[in-house]
Amino acid sequence: MINWLSVVGSSFWVAGLALMLAGLSYYHWMARQLDRPLRQVMSEPRFQTVLMSGLLLVGVGLVITAGNPWQTIPAGALILICLLALVAISRDNRRQRRGE
Repeated sequence: MINWLSVVGSSFWVAGLALMLAGLSYYHWMARQLDRPLRQVMSEPRFQTVLMSGLLLVGVGLVITAGNPWQTIPAGALILICLLALVAISRDNRRQRRGE
């Protein structure tokens, strides 16, 4: 019998890894088009948002597929860290737009 919860959970972390890989590929291409170092492009909030969103999806997938608390706790911590990082990135973007 198919464990559908495991399928759904696995799809979250696979989608998260795919998002991070696609983001890295896109920003690597963008760095070459703009003739800027990849490190400089990766330090921008847009890349960090993509990375944190991908990690968030990985964490959600790991929580869903976790078999015991020792697997759930680190995955939950990953989700919390990603949410806090996304909030911080969002606040920094708002401050930069306002010119503070």
